[in-house]
Amino acid sequence: MKNINIDFLYLDLNTCERCIATGGTLDEALNLLTPLFKATDFSVTVNKINVTTKELAEKYHFISSPTIRVNGADISTELAENDCTDCGDLAGCSVGCRAFVYNGKTYEQPPTAIIIDGILRVLYGQTQADNKPYILPENLKKFFKGRKIMKKMSVYEPAMCCPTGLCGVGVDPELLRISTVLDTLKKNGINVERYNLTSFPQEFVKNETVNKRIADEGVEVLPIIIVDGKIVMTKRYPKNDEFIKLLDLPKGILTEDAPAKPKKPSCGCGDNGCC
Repeated sequence: MKNINIDFLYLDLNTCERCIATGGTLDEALNLLTPLFKATDFSVTVNKINVTTKELAEKYHFISSPTIRVNGADISTELAENDCTDCGDLAGCSVGCRAFVYNGKTYEQPPTAIIIDGILRVLYGQTQADNKPYILPENLKKFFKGRKIMKKMSVYEPAMCCPTGLCGVGVDPELLRISTVLDTLKKNGINVERYNLTSFPQEFVKNETVNKRIADEGVEVLPIIIVDGKIVMTKRYPKNDEFIKLLDLPKGILTEDAPAKPKKPSCGCGDNGCC
């Protein structure tokens, strides 16, 4: 089976109507193309990537928001931008976002046809990936500089056999969920730190707030969840929707609390032979 990798890169799915509409149109286009993909033996993987920092922009060679790439190739044959009020409000300055040009007309919210046509052009070799050296556009520099600073979360956990607790055969489903969530947050540029008593005892000593809480209530108070220096939760991990609220994140960044057959993240101690 041949694989199609589709990357949907965007700045915001909470406020920006342009990004929200593009995500919806992409879903519609893929639904319409599903019979074709099956008939031609293609499997499709869709990656939704919230570009929250200039480091992520550089990693993904992000030019303009929103962007849809198929196997590394942008479905848009030309780059056009115009003023985006929504992203301008987020950044506190004038910001231009992508406008889609199709059949001589310019669209801020792309019609389904432009995405279908773009996907098919890439699949049939009419559009190739751009391998030019990447330079962060001034427009994105303005956005990242002006947007409010992301919140920082620290997770202090009970003693575990390895940094994630995913060693051995019997894996705790809750630890698997948390590892998956934290990996997703980090991939989206969100500042999350994770410490457990076995692997990072010095972090418990250094943090006076955590140290005092454990002294008062014992290790039963763990896990302790801290956001921007304040304890926001103890004795349990946040649910996925609580992560979103605590960190003020886009709703689509995390899946449901119990995804079907999640992939087990590495516990980070494979060299010791426990995984």
